Amino acid sequence: MEDLIIAIGLPVTIICIIAVVLCVLSMAWAFGSGHKPTVRYTLDKEWDREPLLFSAVDVAPVAPPAHHEPSTDELTGGSAHGKW
Repeated sequence: MEDLIIAIGLPVTIICIIAVVLCVLSMAWAFGSGHKPTVRYTLDKEWDREPLLFSAVDVAPVAPPAHHEPSTDELTGGSAHGKW
């Protein structure tokens, strides 16, 4: 058992130490070159993205149709628009 600890434990320990050192070096090298800060949207700005459809229910146009349910083309519930 002691032979296995040395034969397996020593290479695993060396690999872990090398991995930690490489991670620290890569974080130090990439410091300050991250993503651009996201600009928060406020209502006084114009919306310049494509429209998105979110649904809290599993309705046919949003969710994939189930085989045992009849397909309907109308949405459940109302709709919303961007002018409040």
